[in-house]
Order: sequence, then C-alpha cells, then structure tokens
Amino acid sequence: MNNKEKDTTDKILGMNRIMFFVIVALLCILSLSIGIYAQVFYRYSDTDPFMLGIGVGKTQDKAEIIALKNSFDNIFTNDIEGNTKVGNIKLKNDKKEIVYTYQKVVQKDEEKYNIVANLPRINIDSAYAEKINTQISVNYADRIEEILSGTDKYVDYGVSYKAYLNGDLLSLIIKETVYEGSENQTEKIQTYNYNLNNNTEVSILDIVKAKKYNQKQLQKDIYSEIDEINDKAKQLKSQYSEIKIRDKNNSMYKLENTENFIVNPDGYVYIIYAYGNIENTNTKDVLIFE
Repeated sequence: MNNKEKDTTDKILGMNRIMFFVIVALLCILSLSIGIYAQVFYRYSDTDPFMLGIGVGKTQDKAEIIALKNSFDNIFTNDIEGNTKVGNIKLKNDKKEIVYTYQKVVQKDEEKYNIVANLPRINIDSAYAEKINTQISVNYADRIEEILSGTDKYVDYGVSYKAYLNGDLLSLIIKETVYEGSENQTEKIQTYNYNLNNNTEVSILDIVKAKKYNQKQLQKDIYSEIDEINDKAKQLKSQYSEIKIRDKNNSMYKLENTENFIVNPDGYVYIIYAYGNIENTNTKDVLIFE
C-alpha cells in the first residue's frame, strides 16, 4: 500500500473511530437520561422499571394510593408544590409565592406551653383570598395569642400546612394539633380550594365534574371504604377502647357534604374525614381517588 492509499485509509478509519465514540457517548447520555426519568419522573418506576407498560394500570394505581395514604402525615412541609408560575394572578407581594409562611411561632415554656406553628397566607389580591387569610388568623393566630397570654393547663400546640397547584386549582390544607393537660391529642384539618380563574371557592362537586367522575359510583366507593375501615376498627375495639367506630349513615359521608379535600399536582383527589374537627381525637380517614 502506497503512502497516499495509507493516508486515505487512516482518514476513513479515523472518521469511523470518531463516529464510533460519538455514537457510544450519545447512547450513554440517552441511557442516563432514561434512567433519571424512570427513577424521578416515571410514576410506575417501582413496578415497571423498564417502562414497558406491562401491568401498568389499576394494580399500580392502587399501590400508589396506598403509598400516598401512608405518607399523608408527611406532606405538611409548610410550602407550595406544583406549577407556581400562574399567569393573570394579581399578587399582593411580588416577591412571595402564591402561598407562603407569613408567621412562624416557636415558643416554649417548660411549665406552660410548647408552640411550633407555621401559618400560611394566600398571596393573591382578591376578596376571597382575604376572606381565607382572615379565617386563618382567627383560627390559629388568635389561638396562639390565647395560649401565650396564660392557661391553667400545659399546652402542646402545632400548626403546619401544605399547598398544591394543579392547573388553575389551588389547594391548601392546614393541620392543627393540640395536647392540652392530660387530654388525648386532638388533630384538626382545614382545607381551602381556590379557583384561580375567577377567585372563587371550589366545591367537591366541582371537582367531580372537572374529573368526570361518576358521582353515584364515587359515593359507593366512599361508603365501601368507610365500611372496610369500620370492620377493622370493630375488630380492634375489644383491645383498644379509644378506637373509633364510624357511622356510615352520618351525613358527613355524603359526597355533597364533603368539606375537606385537596387535589395534588398529580391529580389525585384526597377526601379527609378529620374526626378531631368535631370531637377530642386525632383519628382521621384519608380517602384518595385518581
């Protein structure tokens, strides 16, 4: 082989080597990207790690709902999650999120109280937002002032919240916990659902319509789940007297009477029956629907 032919061959082989390494690099980047997506963003990564779509559906949905229920108490991280860049919303403070912690109280007196409270504020310039903020102040800020001003019982008091943005829907959930004297812990839940399009309250029936649920079937599902919870409670009642027995005929379980619910950024609807809202208990039922 003469020098000219050798140079031509080297160039061809050199180009092939470069292309080979480029292709290998691209494949590595693609594999890494798929791996990151599968682990971080793909909702069925635990049960479908290769993203083949095999078996994805009701089984995975049920498993995910169980996981969401089990982690419910961990959602209260005093912040907002979801798309926080919503257009056409007039904020009261341009430097703050749509929901933010406007008052944080950490106060402790060994003989009187222990207070850890994060109070949220809806940062929207509207009458409805102001109404919610006023309710929050009355419900929690006034209670804190009452405890700080003096009490004849030791009080352990906490407030935490979570806000979700799902399209034009803002959901805010607030948890209040109280240990007072020798009484059992009381846990109260309050939710607010806000239509960002027209600055109005969103009802559970609005959600049913928007999600295109079959209302009768959803009601049956609620009753069925309460029955299941109640059956387990009855089995434990003989061992633990404080176990709560539910009355399925109570009007609170009627869908149209649902007061506490939220929608997370993945579109899951949480219906929360917090019995501490009406009696001295920390028992609650969390029902979740896709």
